Amino acid sequence: MRVNSRQEQLDRLLVDWVGEMSILENERFVKVSRQLLNIFGFEEQELLGEKFDKLVCPDHFEMLYVEQYFFSHHSRNKNSRIKGLKKDQTIVYVNVFTTYIEREGSCYVIIDYIEDITDRRAELDYSREMEERFRSAFHYAAVGMSLVSINGKVQEMNYALSETLGLSDQVVEGLPFTDLIHPDDAASYLECCTQLIIGEVQCCEIERRFVHRTGQTVWGVLSITLVRDVDGRPLNYIMQLQDVTQKREAEELLRKSDKLSAVGQLAAGVAHEVRNPLTVLKGFAQMLLSGEPNNSYYPLMLSEVERIESIISEFLMLAKPQVAKFEPTDFLVLAKQVFSLMETKAIMYNVQIQTDFSLQDAIVECDENQIKQVLINMIQNAIEAMPGGGVIHFAVKQRGSDTLVISIADNGSGIPEDRIPRLGEPFYSSKEKGTGLGLMISYQIIQKHNGHITVRSKLNEGTIFAITLPYRQGSGNQDDGGKQDE
Repeated sequence: MRVNSRQEQLDRLLVDWVGEMSILENERFVKVSRQLLNIFGFEEQELLGEKFDKLVCPDHFEMLYVEQYFFSHHSRNKNSRIKGLKKDQTIVYVNVFTTYIEREGSCYVIIDYIEDITDRRAELDYSREMEERFRSAFHYAAVGMSLVSINGKVQEMNYALSETLGLSDQVVEGLPFTDLIHPDDAASYLECCTQLIIGEVQCCEIERRFVHRTGQTVWGVLSITLVRDVDGRPLNYIMQLQDVTQKREAEELLRKSDKLSAVGQLAAGVAHEVRNPLTVLKGFAQMLLSGEPNNSYYPLMLSEVERIESIISEFLMLAKPQVAKFEPTDFLVLAKQVFSLMETKAIMYNVQIQTDFSLQDAIVECDENQIKQVLINMIQNAIEAMPGGGVIHFAVKQRGSDTLVISIADNGSGIPEDRIPRLGEPFYSSKEKGTGLGLMISYQIIQKHNGHITVRSKLNEGTIFAITLPYRQGSGNQDDGGKQDE
C-alpha cells in the first residue's frame, strides 16, 4: 500500500514537472508549457505543430540559427537569450534553458525553463544608453577631460585634451598624468590630489603649465574632482583642463603695452631735460682733455657721457618712433655694410664674424636704416656676450618661398631659460649695465616689418637670435659693389 502511495506521489511530481516544460520534436512543438503561453500570449493549440521560429523576432533569426547549430553539435544543455515576438507583435526578451536529446532517429529540444527578462533588459538598455551618453559628452566636450586612476595613470582622455596637448595620434592609456605637466608645476598638482584623497577639499582648481608634444608650454586651468564608490572608497580622478594660453599671451601683451606707454611718456620728459646739461658737461670735458691730453680721467668721462647720449637717443625713439620708409633693399648688401661698421669693435673684443649666405641676393621691403639698427644691436649684444673673445656666426637662409631667416649665434655665456620670455621688455636686460631698450626697439622694428624674433640659448654654450622677414627673390643683377661703397 505504501509502495503504491509513494509511486503515485512520484507520478504526480513527474506530471507537474513535465507540465512546466515545452517540448519540440524535429523542431516543432509537441507540448507547450503554461509559462511559455503566458509570456507570449498564445493558446496551446496555436503553437502545437509550429516551429519555435514563430516566437522569434525576424531580426534575431540569424543569431538563433548559429546558436542552434552550435547547440546541436557541441553541447546538450544551453542557456540562450532571445529577442521574441508576442502574439500582439510586441517585443519580449526571454532567457531560455534547453536540453537537446536524440532518440530513435528523432531530435528533441526540451525547454526546461523560460523567463521574461524584458524589464531587466530595459533597465540594462537604459544603463547602456546613459553610459553611451556620458561617453559622448566626455569625448566630445569642448573642455579637455581625462579620467585618471588613483595611482596617477591616464585611463581615458577626450579629444579636446588630446588636441590641446598634441596627443591626437598617441596611445595615452597608462601614461602618468604628471608626464603632461611642466616639471616645475608637478608638485602643486600632487598636493591637490593628496588634499582630495584625505578629504580636505571636494574639488581643486589650479592654473599651471602643461607640456605640448612639441615641447611648447601650454597654460591651463586644471579642475580636479575625486570620484568615490558608495562606501566612500576612491575610484578615480576626473581632470578638466581649460586652455588659457591665448588669454595669458593677451594679458602679457597688454602688460607690455601699458609698460611701453609709460616708458614713452617718461622718455619724452627725461630725454629733453637731460640732453641740455649733458651737452654742457661733454663740452667742458672735451676742453679739459685738450688742455691735459695725458689725463686718463677725461677720456673715461667722455665715454660715459657718450653712453648716456646713446641711452637718451633710445629714449627719444621710444617717445617719438620714426615713420618707416619701406623700399626694396638687398639684405645681403645691407648686412655687409653693418659688418664694416662693427668690424672695429669686434677686433677690440677679439671676436670673429663668420658669414653663411646661401642666397645670391635677397630683396626685402624694409626701412634700411631701421634694419641696420636691429643688426647693429644684435651683433653688439653678441660681441659683449663674449668679453674674452669668440666667434659670431651670421647666416642668411631661405625658408619656404617667401621667408628670409637671419640667425646671429654667439658662443658666449648664454641666457637663463626663465629670462628668455622677458627679452624685449623695457628696462629688462641680461647684461649687468644694460637697459633693455635696444632689444625692445629691435623687437618693435621687426614686428613693423611683419617679421618676428625667436631666441634659443644654453648656459655656457651660447645664444642664437633668429629673425624672420618676408622677402622676394631678386634678379641677381644688382650692383653689390656700388652699394658696398656707399
